[in-house]
This record gives sequence, C-alpha cells and structure tokens, in this order.
Amino acid sequence: MFFGKLAARYLYPDQLHNGIGDIDLAKLYAEGARGLIVDIDNTLIAPGTKEPDGRMLGFIDAARDTGFDICLLSNASRRRVARAASGTGLFAVAKAGKPSGRGFEKAMRLMGLDPSRVRVIGDQIFTDVLGAKRLGIAAICVRPITGREEPTVRIKRLAEHFVLKSHGKARA
Repeated sequence: MFFGKLAARYLYPDQLHNGIGDIDLAKLYAEGARGLIVDIDNTLIAPGTKEPDGRMLGFIDAARDTGFDICLLSNASRRRVARAASGTGLFAVAKAGKPSGRGFEKAMRLMGLDPSRVRVIGDQIFTDVLGAKRLGIAAICVRPITGREEPTVRIKRLAEHFVLKSHGKARA
C-alpha cells in the first residue's frame, strides 16, 4: 500500500504517449501550460544523434507555433546538449543531475515560469518523471525512440515496466 501511494505521487506520469508527436500541444496550452521542459536522448532524438533531426525540429516548430517556451534538459555533457540544440535557439540545461530538482529549477528560471505553467516531457520514469513530480510539475512520459541504450538504462527500463504495470499502463 505504501509503495502504491509513493509511486502514485512520484513515479506515475500524468500522461503516457507513444512519442512526442502524439502529445496534444493545443490541449496542454488550453490547460494553462506555457513552458515545456524536454529531455533530449530517446525523447526528441535517438541516442548518439549528433544534431537536431526532422522529428525534433517538427516538434519544436509545433510547440512554438502553439505558443510554448521550450527548454531542453539533459544529464548529458554540455557538448552533447549544445550539439543537440544547435540552431534551434532553445534554452538548454546540460549536466542536469536528474532527478535532482536543480536542473528543472534552472529550466523554469530560464523560461520565467513556475511549476503550474510547465510540463516535463521525457522517456524515463526515474529521471524525467520523478524529477518533475518532486517539484510538483506535471510529467508526460513517451516511449523511447530506440532500444539502443546504455546497460544502466536498460536495467532501469525493467523497473519502469513494473511501475507502469502497477499503474495499469505498462509499455508494450
């Protein structure tokens, strides 16, 4: 029972989607959201991709057209984040230390928004969702773009499966 309450508070995403293209940006905006904090690897682009691709640029254009400010937030190196954000003009925070709140707070400061006006989008429960929920930010979890991941992430994916299954939303 205790785990269920704890998981519901910190680990269950507010929304679960197959990918960033399935997120209803107009609905988020109508709900009052004005900023998006978005993970990079396996959320916007495949791990190892060196620069923005069509999927990422399409999402950025759609979000901007809807009226959102966007901040990229990643635990990756400054160089990795700078390359992924190159030419987009987006706010970006590298070495965020997710799920620590430090990076999320910096992202909100950059956009000039408080948690009620922000949504976090990412592919990992134990970094993106947990970090968002700890600060009272609504979290949107998307399926990873690819299964090509570091061994530590693959282990976390097993635990994520059980968290989502207990919430009735297990990933296929």
